[in-house]
Amino acid sequence: MQINVLGIDHQCTAAVRELVAFTETAMLEFSSIIMEQGAAEAVILSTCNRSEVYYLLPGADEAQQEQARRRICQRYVDYFGLGRLPEAAHQLSGEEAIRHIFRVAAGLESAIPGEDEILRQLKQAYEFAHRFHNTDKCFNHLFQEAIKCAKEVKSSLKISEIPISPGYIGLKYLEEQAGGFAGKNLLLIGFGEIGQLFFRYASELPFAKITVCNRSQAAAQAACAKQPNACYLQSSQAREALPEADFVITATSCPHLILRREECPPRSRPLYLLDMSIPRNIDEGLNELPNYQVANIDVLQKLAERNAANRRQLTEQAEELINRYTADFQRWLELSEQDEVIKTLNQSVDEIAEEHLKYLFQKIEVSERERTIISRTMQSALRKAVRNPIISLKTMEDAAKREHYSQVLHELFHG
Repeated sequence: MQINVLGIDHQCTAAVRELVAFTETAMLEFSSIIMEQGAAEAVILSTCNRSEVYYLLPGADEAQQEQARRRICQRYVDYFGLGRLPEAAHQLSGEEAIRHIFRVAAGLESAIPGEDEILRQLKQAYEFAHRFHNTDKCFNHLFQEAIKCAKEVKSSLKISEIPISPGYIGLKYLEEQAGGFAGKNLLLIGFGEIGQLFFRYASELPFAKITVCNRSQAAAQAACAKQPNACYLQSSQAREALPEADFVITATSCPHLILRREECPPRSRPLYLLDMSIPRNIDEGLNELPNYQVANIDVLQKLAERNAANRRQLTEQAEELINRYTADFQRWLELSEQDEVIKTLNQSVDEIAEEHLKYLFQKIEVSERERTIISRTMQSALRKAVRNPIISLKTMEDAAKREHYSQVLHELFHG
């Protein structure tokens, strides 16, 4: 048997990702399609950044497996009307596919290494497939182990807790400088892409009030309307909001200074300012005034580089954990392939015992109790006869030799 992966991820453009996105109905339909093409188990993961089909092909004939993979790939292309498989799509098989699934679960295949959301999404995808009986012994064990491994990676290494998003890093920096956000007021000037990112993160923090100043009001007003502690002001009112602010973040496309030293009033309590704009919007001369502390985007760039380096280092440690889990699963998979042979051996023993007992009980008369004792004794004796070959097969280290002996035993007992 062999585990396979077919799909695309964040390395494809959004236009391509849109084409191959699965709804829940499509997951069920396509799972049925690939089952008809020879797959024994299937799980489909579909997110905004990833659309992957995981499937199990039974049997050991590599030529037949390759034919099945080609048929499934063609059905994938036909299902979405692609014409051909996207160049950035990936197809993986065997140990490479297993390792990929473990890395996806741990967030190591994500656009932001170590992110947490993918684990929840993979778990939901597995549970959905399991609910509709598209998984069995192999995929149940595979996905449970992948989820277990990912949780260990996250709990022991905490990769996702190292921020690399500008909005997250910026707020973390301000929090460290001020000692916390509880009961404090934030003034956010600018509501473009970066400003919206800061607003989204800030909305989850314990600010008493968030004031958004922006030249265009529609998007800013709509966002503030959804937050009970947020309000909108026009750009021209930014200086009016300055006295009650404890934090100021500027993220605008304005080509000149918005806050100048000579225009800012004296402060009786600290004001922490973070300038995310290029050209800069905040006069760094404010650092010379009491209770003003200004930082610009360069500070965050250094923090981001440091954090990214830390993530890379922890990712290397995560790979070691994944190597251990994938090796254990690979070993389990190799041994589980012998289950069918062992099952055949035991069935053959039981059939032989049944035939001989039937003949024996036709020749002699015994009580029901004696019949039970004789039956159990004969079955036990025959089972002992094949016990040593079974133990030898399961403990054999040489995979090629184990596979060869399995085929021999299957042919001898199965005919």
